[in-house]
This record gives sequence, C-alpha cells and structure tokens, in this order.
Amino acid sequence: MTADKHPEDEIAVDLKNRGFAALLAWLVPGLGHMYQGRMSKGIAIFVSISFLFVVGLQMGGGKVVYCSFTGEDLRWQFVGQAFIGSAAVPAVVQNRVRRSQEKPLFGGRFAPPASHPERAEWLRDYHAYYDIGTLYTLIAGVLNMFAIFDAYGGPAYWYEGYRKEKSGDKEGQDA
Repeated sequence: MTADKHPEDEIAVDLKNRGFAALLAWLVPGLGHMYQGRMSKGIAIFVSISFLFVVGLQMGGGKVVYCSFTGEDLRWQFVGQAFIGSAAVPAVVQNRVRRSQEKPLFGGRFAPPASHPERAEWLRDYHAYYDIGTLYTLIAGVLNMFAIFDAYGGPAYWYEGYRKEKSGDKEGQDA
C-alpha cells in the first residue's frame, strides 16, 4: 500500500441510513448490520448477544431483567440491559403493570418484585445464578450498545501511516 493511499479508499461500506441502522441494531442485535449488507457481522452479533442474554435470563429464572427505579429497589442494571432493545421492552411494560397493582403478565417474567421479601426469595431460590444471570444480561446489553455505535458509525480503520501523518501535520503547522 502506498503512503498516500488509505484503507478507506479501498473498502467501501454503504452505511445506508445510519440512524435507521442504529434503531434496527437496538431493536434486534445485528439487524442494523444486516440492513447495511454486513451479513456475517450481523449474524455474529445476533447469535452471540442473543445467546448471552437468553442464558443469563434463564439462569435467573426470567427474573433478572426488570425495570424498577423506586427508592427501595433501584435496579441500575436495567440501564445497561435496556440496550438489548426489544427484549427489554416487556420489562418496562411489566413495571407499569406492577405499579398499577395489577397481576403481572408473561407469568411474572420481567416483572419487578412486589416487595423486598419477594426479591430476597428470588436470591434464595437462585443463589449465585441470580447475580450471574444479571451480569450476563447486563453484558449483553452493553455489548449491543457497542454494536449500535458500529451500525451508526461504520467500521473503524487503522493503518500504519496514521501516526506519521498526524505528527507530520503538527510539524507543518509549527513552521
């Protein structure tokens, strides 16, 4: 590769509508990449993030992903889990249902605990799997956040001449 030629010149990725691709990547992990024609990357993202999320959800009996920001139950992990997209939407719905004192939907999956003793019961029933499941689903959400950024911004490029050009630009400006 010559010094005046950049990798961006050789590889052209049509990002199409970047905002729409990011929205699709949030809704279903990898879907934004598939929309952009990056099928292999989209499938890899979908399989890995979905697997991690489902395994974590199963470890905690479907109770590790729930939306609650009350004083006694501040579920900060949901902020990261929400980046998983459409899979986290039922948690928001369940939060509304639970707060209106109605019976939870989906057999109680994604529903916040009705009381502090109920949450303590979950921890007793699932032991460390509850915490590990929470961690898995949190990591899945954060990984999808990076995938969303990739769908919006496109692939990052690195080439050897980068540092030389940057240092050369500064030298030329000082003169």
